[in-house]
Amino acid sequence: MDRKGKLSGAFLICIFLLVSSCSQLEQKAEVMIRLTCSEAVTRALAADEEMISNVCLMIFDSTGSLEYSSYTTDSGSCRISLLKGERYSFYAFANFGYKIRAVTLEELKQTEYHLAYPDEYRSGLPMYAASDITITDDNIVELKLERLMSRISIRMDRSRLSEGISLKVSSVRIGNCPKKTRVLAKNRVESIDDCFITGFSHKGDECIPLNTEDRNRISEEISLYMFENMQGQFSDTPIGSDEEKVFEEYDRRRQTCSFVEIGLEYSSEEWISADVPLIYRFYLGDGRNSLDIERNCHYHITICPEDDGLKGDGWRIDKSGLEYTGSTSLVKYPSEYITGDIGDKIHLGCRLTPSSAPFDIGIEYLEDDKSEGIYDYEIDTDGHGVTLTLTGPGRGLIYMEAGSPINEAALFMIEVNLPD
Repeated sequence: MDRKGKLSGAFLICIFLLVSSCSQLEQKAEVMIRLTCSEAVTRALAADEEMISNVCLMIFDSTGSLEYSSYTTDSGSCRISLLKGERYSFYAFANFGYKIRAVTLEELKQTEYHLAYPDEYRSGLPMYAASDITITDDNIVELKLERLMSRISIRMDRSRLSEGISLKVSSVRIGNCPKKTRVLAKNRVESIDDCFITGFSHKGDECIPLNTEDRNRISEEISLYMFENMQGQFSDTPIGSDEEKVFEEYDRRRQTCSFVEIGLEYSSEEWISADVPLIYRFYLGDGRNSLDIERNCHYHITICPEDDGLKGDGWRIDKSGLEYTGSTSLVKYPSEYITGDIGDKIHLGCRLTPSSAPFDIGIEYLEDDKSEGIYDYEIDTDGHGVTLTLTGPGRGLIYMEAGSPINEAALFMIEVNLPD
């Protein structure tokens, strides 16, 4: 081929490449991507839930391969060119503070976000958005960010407390607070190693809203934050009251289900918290029989202590730090030595000051005398007294004991139809 023929062939190749390039350009469309936050779930007394300080944007094609990736501290919109007719998966990750490294969609789905400490959100709450879109003409893709964290808002209702009872909140914290979360799937804590034992918390002056009351003695709110923790149902059957939502000591869920712990400075005529606060604890959940705390949700909890505020034993209300400052007494009635006839009913027991002191009414002694046929019995609802129905001749003995701060005991002797 002569030089002129070679040039003509080269020209034709250039024309083909130009036409091919123009054809590809014609198949592309400009896509504008905008980020928005889902409806704000908070305002005062909480974090800035709409702050966006950095964004990692990732786009995957229909085969699940990475098409585009960027990391920026600009939270505004951006424009890119994508093929018309192609279906893309758009992902945005806000406030993670780094660029996510994933080259396939399957790899991205394994992403977890970790916290170095429980309240690590000064540059904004971690958020994400996902959307699948087929490109047509010029598109506007709006990615609606959802928060990976739940918000727990707490307030106090002191309207049911007896006069002279003071409950001042000194601390609030999340217990069993997740350290990490799965970003693109439901999150569930599986091990105590995945939890901050002391999670997100407020102390001192941060608790002032909980000690600020309106005329109905209802406080303002403060908020805590935690990652999603979907632990399912507490029980296979409905539970009757919140008091039942406490795990047995052997239950592994004690270490994986999230709870709130409130420290209180307590005082009454009889009790005072000195070096150790009174503690209220309760497990969280979306309802009485639920243990689920879901991302991007706002939970409202009102604490309503009643009477002296000390009702409830064991894990739920920890009174071990209280010191008794009032008078103490154990008064036996009707007397220590009691005689009666078969068929008589006799009521006996102890009047305690303070009435909340631990008390053992002597079940073993009552059962021994019952087995001997001396009497049948029914214990009072407050557990401090018992009604005996005398059933046969004999001599019975009942030993009752009050714990701290009374630390006294009572011994009753009962004789039924014994000869003189």
